[in-house]
Amino acid sequence: MAKQKSLLNALKWSYSATWGERAFSALFTFVLAALLGPRDFGVISIALVYIGFLQMFLDQGLVAALIQRKDLEQEHLDAVFWVDMTLSFFLVGVSFLLSRWWGQVNHAPQAAVVISVLSLCIPIEGLAIVQKTLLTKEMDFKSLSIRSNCSVLVSGVVGIGMAYMGYGVWSLVAQQIVRDLTALALLWTLSHWRPRFEFSWKHLKDLTSFSTHNFVAQLGIFADGSAGTVLLGLFFGPVAVGLYRFADRLMNTVIVTATSSIQWVSLPEFSRVQDDPAELRKSALTFIRLSSTLTLPGLAGLAAVSGPLMVTMGPMWVPAANVLRLLCFVGMFIIFAYFTGPLLQALHKVRLLAIVEWARAIVGFIFLLTAGIIASHAPVASQIMAIAIARFLTAALLVTPVFVYLLMRYADIPFRELLAAVLPSLLTSSGVTLAVFLFQMSGWFSGGKPVILLASEVVIGCAAGLPILLLVDSQARKLILGLVRRVLDYSSFAKTVA
Repeated sequence: MAKQKSLLNALKWSYSATWGERAFSALFTFVLAALLGPRDFGVISIALVYIGFLQMFLDQGLVAALIQRKDLEQEHLDAVFWVDMTLSFFLVGVSFLLSRWWGQVNHAPQAAVVISVLSLCIPIEGLAIVQKTLLTKEMDFKSLSIRSNCSVLVSGVVGIGMAYMGYGVWSLVAQQIVRDLTALALLWTLSHWRPRFEFSWKHLKDLTSFSTHNFVAQLGIFADGSAGTVLLGLFFGPVAVGLYRFADRLMNTVIVTATSSIQWVSLPEFSRVQDDPAELRKSALTFIRLSSTLTLPGLAGLAAVSGPLMVTMGPMWVPAANVLRLLCFVGMFIIFAYFTGPLLQALHKVRLLAIVEWARAIVGFIFLLTAGIIASHAPVASQIMAIAIARFLTAALLVTPVFVYLLMRYADIPFRELLAAVLPSLLTSSGVTLAVFLFQMSGWFSGGKPVILLASEVVIGCAAGLPILLLVDSQARKLILGLVRRVLDYSSFAKTVA
């Protein structure tokens, strides 16, 4: 019972971190998108893919090794910290050296100077990795929640203020740097661990046997997730990148808000029960049920309202509406594979994870490259749609079947139990989609303001989805009814006191 409470408490604070961060982030993104435009978002996306790739070399799979290792010592932490600090300064030099080339090949010369300034984020990340890893291993998501929410709020205010003042893409650059600096300051304030001026090759080698294959897997994940942005930049330039990345960011907001907290907790939880098959299966099914219940209806609703949503953002964003709709279906496939990686890491199957991640990346790259060549001379709307179709085919034909099979095999989950875990969310998603579609067919509010139509469709979708969820999912029904009782009890108590 104590372990279950610990897991639930971790999930609570993890969701607090993610929901607060994503709520603020989504709000700031909408405002900045309306103030700026696809080109500015494209330039910052091209720069961030470059910086994100370099920052991966700070991790090298060592984060997962620290979380997974049971007999963790101070010397392990010191070794990782000083390796990260040494690498960070080397990577800053690499960033400066290749920034102009990266901007030129992406048809965005402005990205070179943007990358040079954003290189500051590399050593900031190096200073944060071990501290953040320790809090994650200890499931101290309360501290991580405070850190993420405060940093997003402060940086968002800075970004919007600069955008109003006409700084364009530099408002997005400042937002990113202020976010990282604020998060770093809070992280070192909330964490009690401090590095010592010591370094042990022996303890570093203890971690590399696990981390090497894990790092190779992470490179595959990065390659798969960033290939669309990279190829759009290489083939079509920053406007196409901005449109596609904005739609992709909206889709990912739903997934991250609903599921990343569960995935965040899943690696330490799977590692804790790695020697208990029954508990491992139970944990995996719990994570799958939670993630599908929270994610699938949200993605279905976002796909249904994608048209009026993009119109509300402004005419320059309308070409991304159909792309957003298709990417939501990509997300629906992807979440079924969300916990395969943490499971394989916890079970020391990192070599297998590296193989399947690179197979996924290579096949996905072939699809994306083919789409880029076919749509090279097409209008921007067709270009970004071609990339979205390629991602959909990769997710539907490769990622979901292979990753779900591995999850079922290594967690020993029968297909019947897997289907039972996701069926309520599938029914709820169908209800949301059908309700919004019927409302759209009725033509109500179609001649009014887009924001009113959007709000109406959101209300209709929620009003249809919630009763279906309560009807078909007994666990969700108990949870929601329990929350309602607590609210009513609190209201009664407050009236009595008054």
